[in-house]
Amino acid sequence: MLLIVLAVSFGCADEEDLLVSEESLPREQVSEEDQASDSHGSDELTGCTDGLALNRVAGASFDDNSCQYTPKACADCDYIVEPDNWIADNEVLKLPPGSVIGIKGANRGPVTIRNFHGTADQPYIIINCDGKVSVSGDVPGIKLHKSSFIRLTGTGSADDYGIKVHNTKPFGVVAELGTTDFEIDHIEITATKGPGISARTRPACDGSTNRGTFVQRNTVIHHNYIHDTGGEGMYVGGSNWHKSFPPLNQCPDLVLYEPELEGVFIYNNLVENTGQDGIQVGGAVGGTEIYNNEIRNYGLKGIEIHQAGIQINPGTTGKIYSNLIKGGTGKGIFLNGFDNSVYNNLIVDCNKDAIHIGDRDPLPNQSYRIVNNTMSNISGYGVITNSSKSVDNVYHNNVLVNVGGEIFKFHKDMDFDVDNNYETSNINELSFKDPASLDYSLLDDSPLIDTGTDNDMEIIGDYMLNTREVGARIDIGAYEYQGQ
Repeated sequence: MLLIVLAVSFGCADEEDLLVSEESLPREQVSEEDQASDSHGSDELTGCTDGLALNRVAGASFDDNSCQYTPKACADCDYIVEPDNWIADNEVLKLPPGSVIGIKGANRGPVTIRNFHGTADQPYIIINCDGKVSVSGDVPGIKLHKSSFIRLTGTGSADDYGIKVHNTKPFGVVAELGTTDFEIDHIEITATKGPGISARTRPACDGSTNRGTFVQRNTVIHHNYIHDTGGEGMYVGGSNWHKSFPPLNQCPDLVLYEPELEGVFIYNNLVENTGQDGIQVGGAVGGTEIYNNEIRNYGLKGIEIHQAGIQINPGTTGKIYSNLIKGGTGKGIFLNGFDNSVYNNLIVDCNKDAIHIGDRDPLPNQSYRIVNNTMSNISGYGVITNSSKSVDNVYHNNVLVNVGGEIFKFHKDMDFDVDNNYETSNINELSFKDPASLDYSLLDDSPLIDTGTDNDMEIIGDYMLNTREVGARIDIGAYEYQGQ
């Protein structure tokens, strides 16, 4: 994972200064190579995993929101974007890779960052300095254009989110026009007309950003608070992987295809009150992980195909796990990709189906794996699958409570294995700790303990990112009983 762990020094102030803590946020996965690079280790699954933090824990697989940062002084930056400066263009500035660009703390208008091309070892850091930055205006708040190996972060002040983008059109933060290998974190985005974050590049008439020429790699979005948006919380990648892109006015006779994405990591974000989908990802053909996000009150506009908690658009493979999805008008998780593993999710108070699976021209011989999810108070189906083109589909160890429609509904030509799921209309018989407070952890007399079916998915953690297999067997549902 490229931009999550960065061995970068960016001129921090003294460590005695006030620290920024992310403990209040809703957890970053680290490669084995990165884990081995740090001399101080831990065997814990969770810990601070950010290389820019003061307290990184080597060996931690997932970020637990405990990272602490030193506030950033503008005097320590290599370049300062002043409040009246709307563009930082590195074709003009000529700043070397690894430079720190400080956005000075103030109420300001939108800003465009463009033509910054760092390296994996020396990315550009764009960070708030001398306090919190508040961005508003009639265009997108922050635009990342024609850039690579950059990180936009709000860890420069003693705020959970040191950059706030609000009342912008149509997006809050946008990464486009060939931008790749980027990270967006610790930003609050609200009151946008459209999506909070748009991270996609469209094809162009000159072919420079078409499929086969350009790939959007290593899209990393974490620890953001996105709320009260007119559109999606996040719109990552496109929606047309399975077909040609709508013709462009500039070249109406050309057949264009959206570029693909490789490496999409979306985690530890709080997304609530979105007009359309909470998180939407499309065209991400390899290395996608969407995990440990909290998504509440999604799809408030009630638009039929734009009202899921998590929507996986055509072409997207990968893992969706350990997410809380609650209180939307539409489906909890809507899958139109292929080769997706969905596990350890808690889906509660869903107005339609908890999980809906469809076909959008998937590659042959691909499977869906729906394992160890807890679904409660579902108005529609528990899991509905219209995918006749997928094979060897697995539905194991799921808990379904108070489901209005059929527990499982399958296309007549489906190839599936349904085993060891627990279905009930009486939540009390499951001995959850405090479901009214969204605590579905297991008490010691729960019938779900040690009654799960083993699988070959190599799941190391549960919904809380605690160790998955504690007793004789894994438990049923999203939570693993950890003992007294």
